[in-house]
Amino acid sequence: MKDPKAAYPTPGSVDICLISDTPIDDLLEEFEKNNLPIVLGPVIRTGAEGKIRSIYVRDPDQNLIEISNYIN
Repeated sequence: MKDPKAAYPTPGSVDICLISDTPIDDLLEEFEKNNLPIVLGPVIRTGAEGKIRSIYVRDPDQNLIEISNYIN
């Protein structure tokens, strides 16, 4: 799969990256437990301060949300 993009790129839509203190594996468990779909991931990317491990999800408005942990 290519990099995920906005579902409906219109004025006011967003694609954001959130850096989380919660480990990605814990987030994956929580998403699976609550039947929340993962668009992509986990994948390794490059963040502003180094390598990150990310998952991609969509909010109720279909905005793309990247949730990441920095890799030490």
